[in-house]
Amino acid sequence: MPDPQSQQDPQAEIHRLQQIIDAYEKLTMYSRDELLEADRTIQAHERVQHLSREEIHQLHQTIDELKAAEATLSERIKQALAEDSGNEQLVLAELEELRRTSGENFYTDLFRVLVHYDFTSEEAQEHWQRILVHCESLGQKLGRAVSFRVAMLDYFVGLNRILKSPKMIEIALFDEVVRSSLQDELTGLFNRRYFDRSLTREVNRARRHEKAVALLIFDIDDFKQYNDRFGHAAGDQVLRQVGKLLRESLRGEDIPCRFGGEEFVAILPETTSGQARPLIERLLERVAGAKLEQGAITISGGVAHFPEHGSEPGEIFLQADRALYAAKARGKNRICLAGENQV
Repeated sequence: MPDPQSQQDPQAEIHRLQQIIDAYEKLTMYSRDELLEADRTIQAHERVQHLSREEIHQLHQTIDELKAAEATLSERIKQALAEDSGNEQLVLAELEELRRTSGENFYTDLFRVLVHYDFTSEEAQEHWQRILVHCESLGQKLGRAVSFRVAMLDYFVGLNRILKSPKMIEIALFDEVVRSSLQDELTGLFNRRYFDRSLTREVNRARRHEKAVALLIFDIDDFKQYNDRFGHAAGDQVLRQVGKLLRESLRGEDIPCRFGGEEFVAILPETTSGQARPLIERLLERVAGAKLEQGAITISGGVAHFPEHGSEPGEIFLQADRALYAAKARGKNRICLAGENQV
């Protein structure tokens, strides 16, 4: 509560508000910086917990279910909030459009996403209107625009004290950072970062247990020409379809990843290059037979395995990559084994 002197002195009141809002904004940025460390947290958890392949597979299934499921209102709210976080008017307009086309639970879901707190529909609507008024009031007093997220933080923590920790505002951001550190957004496969860690982990595990682990690397033949001819939307459709076919062709314990661009990789635990042959043949047939709007595609790739083709992850990758180039040289639409044995 402001003291009587600040109430009588408008300039003192503005100065007090400026200090409070500056503190909130610094706190918000501080917590955002913390959230960018989420990937390091994941790495630490992996080192401590040594996730099993079954657990990784379950996580992958969960990601697939999330992408396959129809977008819920909460997910649409998250999408609106992420549309352009620096453009307040755009975000508020998106939220208003969602409110207009949604049911009575819109405000309840909104605060569930924003602060992970459940209000009744009536309570949530009342809080939202008060936050908007509070945001405008702060802006007028400070003489500059104030983010509605900052106004919400001040409203819930400073005015009515519903939330005890300002960092509750940022929990949803943490969830998104964790997910993005594992998953390729377009295909739903694991991403390059996760692949790098997984290959090291699986090679080390294979070494401890004296087992093999195979690595498949492949890319889409003539993808640049396909993209240039039919456009990026058609190219994205191809990437999604290849990612789907890769998942369907693998076993539950295998680890499919999008390496980058049109290049994909898969880690096959307890498998030699030769033992991977049926899987590879199935993948080649499925890709070549895929029904796409703009015509057929093919893939070319290479396979290598520990320990025959190298004792370290980098060596295995290099040998598989060389086999990929051999497949390209032999006419594409094929996958070669390291050592130039053709599949």
